[in-house]
Amino acid sequence: MKQFIFLMTLVLGLHAADDGMLLGQWNSVTSGLNNGTQTTEKEYLKFNTDYTFDVVFLVTVQKGNSYVKDLRIEGTGIWKTRGNILVVVVNNVKVPVAGEVYGISQASLEGIAATFHNRFKNDPIRILVMKKLNQATLVTENKRKQVITYTRQQQ
Repeated sequence: MKQFIFLMTLVLGLHAADDGMLLGQWNSVTSGLNNGTQTTEKEYLKFNTDYTFDVVFLVTVQKGNSYVKDLRIEGTGIWKTRGNILVVVVNNVKVPVAGEVYGISQASLEGIAATFHNRFKNDPIRILVMKKLNQATLVTENKRKQVITYTRQQQ
């Protein structure tokens, strides 16, 4: 019986999020290739004690020799957990700023910036399932079944 209670406590503990464990700075990097266009997204996410968050995305898009490096998109919002569910609501998104551009027209740059900006502006509520949460790692899955692994940034 003691083993059963211990096992149940362990299983329930894996599915319940501790808000305190989320606090702090988390980073992730994702890459993809679509029709010869390489996209890399670096995400810097900071959960604050007052249930607000700050997020910075640095997006690099490259096709052949043409590229946009470190297109910066910043946002703020609120967050809440319930069990292993993390809900984030983006309240404010700043206009993207490109760090470096080579071989891309102004119209193409504006199109790329609008695509990433609108992704957060038009879909501000994100419901994520936390697959793993510990002192060093946060793994989430979104409604499209995309899994993102974050690592905690040491202060």
